[in-house]
Amino acid sequence: MRDIAKHAGVSVATVSRVTRDDPRVTAATRERVQASIDALGYEPSALGQGLAFQRYNTLGIVLPGLGGPYFAELIQGAESVALESGVAVNVLGTHLRPDAGQAVRQLATRTDGLVVEGGTVDDELLRDLAQTLPVVLVADEASDLLTVRTDGRTASHDLTTHLLEVHGHRRLRFVGAPEGSPDTIARYAGFRQALAEHGLDEAGEPVRQGLESKYGAVAAREMHAEGVLPQAIVCANDELAIGMLATLPGLGYSIPHDVAIVGFDDHDIAALASPTLTTVHQPIFELGATAAGLVLATVHARKGVFTPLAPDDRVLETQVVIRESCGCTP
Repeated sequence: MRDIAKHAGVSVATVSRVTRDDPRVTAATRERVQASIDALGYEPSALGQGLAFQRYNTLGIVLPGLGGPYFAELIQGAESVALESGVAVNVLGTHLRPDAGQAVRQLATRTDGLVVEGGTVDDELLRDLAQTLPVVLVADEASDLLTVRTDGRTASHDLTTHLLEVHGHRRLRFVGAPEGSPDTIARYAGFRQALAEHGLDEAGEPVRQGLESKYGAVAAREMHAEGVLPQAIVCANDELAIGMLATLPGLGYSIPHDVAIVGFDDHDIAALASPTLTTVHQPIFELGATAAGLVLATVHARKGVFTPLAPDDRVLETQVVIRESCGCTP
């Protein structure tokens, strides 16, 4: 930078301002400095700038895993905002990492803020990190953090109520591990609430499986082996439901004549399945975009000492999407 300053006939501070796109630099000075930068082939060090100005132009995203359409769409939403701000995205998947907490702490030392999927790491760690950089929790509730989520409990309740009141089903069962992610916990709670309001019990314990489509196939075979299927199956997400839609017909069941199946998320494949999948649409892209926007707005506005983000709960709307798999006419 001293060489650039000498070549352009300006101070080192002016060169620094030009490389940081400081609006206080006049157009003529900016052009002269840029000409010297081009002539000498200077490339600013992102690491050096980060150390000097405590800005890394990087948004950290922490997820339990990187597979599946949900995480892909969440990342796309966050990345869309990051790109507009000229910020890079650094994604950390913690699945099966024994050092997940340490890995998140290390990421926090080289990023300007974090978007963290609920249930990925302990909330206590996030509260600690939120004292030094902006942290937004996605798809979970925490009274002392800034959160962005949908109301999965109410949405699942409404979807289950549709099966009960429109189709008259009385034997319903849940597929997904209620002890898993905060999303699944909330959806199972809404399922049970709807049953309780109608004086009904579950038609068996939840079929505890992971959230990928292959586990939907496993759940279908498991229920078939038990001998009697319920009238309707409420799946924790679309991937499980798609796995069941692909497997049950081969085991001799007609959907929705023998058993109704519903999902959650409304991924693109839900409208392409046969039969098309009744589900809950939640704005996954917007979840990522909103969380990233809250983080980066704080980063851009930051001057001097960091002030922790005020706790808040941003709830985005969901919508029950009625298709064929529940028994409705498309």
